[in-house]
Amino acid sequence: MYDYHMHSLYSGDIPKGKGNSVDELCETAIARGFTEIAITDHCDIDGIYYGAFPKLDINGVYRDILRVREKYFDKLSLLFGIEIGQASHMPLETNLLLERYPFDYVIGSVHSVRGIIDFAELKINEVTDAELLLLWDKYILEMKELIHWGNFCTLAHITYPFRYLKFAGREKLLDLENKGRELFEEILKAIIQKGISLEVNTSGIRQGLGQTMPNDDLIRFYKELGGEMITIGSDAHYARDLGVDIKETREKLKAFGFKYITRYKNRKPFLEKM
Repeated sequence: MYDYHMHSLYSGDIPKGKGNSVDELCETAIARGFTEIAITDHCDIDGIYYGAFPKLDINGVYRDILRVREKYFDKLSLLFGIEIGQASHMPLETNLLLERYPFDYVIGSVHSVRGIIDFAELKINEVTDAELLLLWDKYILEMKELIHWGNFCTLAHITYPFRYLKFAGREKLLDLENKGRELFEEILKAIIQKGISLEVNTSGIRQGLGQTMPNDDLIRFYKELGGEMITIGSDAHYARDLGVDIKETREKLKAFGFKYITRYKNRKPFLEKM
């Protein structure tokens, strides 16, 4: 089994002293029967440059990965990854960063839109319906910009803002169950054309959303559009959540007709039979 989205103590969104080391993540993965994981610490590049998000010690996490990779080489394949947030806001700086380090795997994410804090920090119930819909439109537009830039492996948690609307009891504003295909058709077609994989993020299940991101209907729609490239990630910020719901999600994908899981090495994809 593989978990392609998790964060170590280096990740800026984890309080200091609260996260888990690369060693601890690997030990947990081995104990839970995983044969390959990717450490993908947050690098919300615009927030880092403007001082709104803690700087990622990439040298530190890379040093740890090299050491631990050797330690567990016969038990676990360990990928050096990164989750880049809002890369299309600063494409030059992002490209320089990606050229500087030998990443195996790069996640592309949109956590915030220009001029607005991360949706996770937004006080949803202080925002009007009209303002939320405008933010959603900007979110979709900036995800399209990210795909057009395209220098990443997988597109993560594409329904990210919906999670926070759901937690605030305002999910009906988007009505993903009925309008999801309309909202995401261009996005899904674009990643298929670009050869970018779709991430199925399991964090929503354990966090109370009650579904993966994206939900089952959008995953099926991706398949109907011709999509084959899928990664699965727990988005664990602590070792206790590593790999949670991945086995069940993989079985679900098989039931939906997916024949392969997508793996990466040196940022190059290869398909492995489910």
